[in-house]
Amino acid sequence: MEHENKPNSLEHPFKFLENNDVKEKFANLNIELLSGRHIQKDSNYYLYQLLKKYFEELKYYYANFYGLELERDYKDDITFYFLDFTEDSKGALSSTRRHKELSSLQTVMGIMLLNMYYDRYFENIKEITFPDIKKEILSGENNKHFKKLWFKEIRDEYSPNEWKRVITNIKNTIRDFEKLGWVESMTKDEGEDIHFKLKEPIYRFQKLYEKEITHIDEFIENYLLQTND
Repeated sequence: MEHENKPNSLEHPFKFLENNDVKEKFANLNIELLSGRHIQKDSNYYLYQLLKKYFEELKYYYANFYGLELERDYKDDITFYFLDFTEDSKGALSSTRRHKELSSLQTVMGIMLLNMYYDRYFENIKEITFPDIKKEILSGENNKHFKKLWFKEIRDEYSPNEWKRVITNIKNTIRDFEKLGWVESMTKDEGEDIHFKLKEPIYRFQKLYEKEITHIDEFIENYLLQTND
C-alpha cells in the first residue's frame, strides 16, 4: 500500500523539516548519507543526534523521496546510521553515476581490514599502521591471496619500489573508506605514513561482500585473469 511505512504518530510527516535544528544540519546530513557515509556519535556528534532524534521521520523521508532505507545498526555497543538499498531496488541511486561498487583492490583491502578488526576485537581503539598491513600481507591468514593480488607473485620479500605502488593503492583506498565512515585517518598530512583507526561500521563489509570473502581465491584469480588479458 502507498505510504504503508508512514509512522502512525506522524500527522504531518515532513513538518520536522521546518524545525530549526533540522534546517541547520539537514543539508550536510543529506549529503553525507547519500554519499554512502556511516554516521556514528564519535565521528559527527551533531548529525548523529539529528538522526537519533528524528529517526522515524527521516526513515520515512528517504523511503518516500529516494526509495532508500535509513538503517540503524549496532556493533560493539556502538550505534551508527546509514542508507541502504531495498531488496529489489537501488531507488534513486540506481544510476551507475550515483553509486559505485568497490574495485577489486578495494574489496581485498576491505577483507584485510575486516580480518584486522577481528584480530583487535578486544582493543578499544583499533589503530592500524603500515607495518600492521605489511605483516597481514606477508604472513596473515590469507597471505598467499594478498601477495598474488598486490604483487602478482608469491615471494618472501618484495622490493621498495614494489611496496611503493602498493602503499599508493592502500592510501587511496583508505581515503575512500574514510568517506564511508569505515575508518578514521590519524595522519595530518597527505604524505605521512599510513595510520588510521578501524571504525565499527567496517563490519558491514562482511554483509556486502560475503560472496567475495567466502570465495576469495576464485575472486582474486578472476581479477588476475582480467588484468592479464
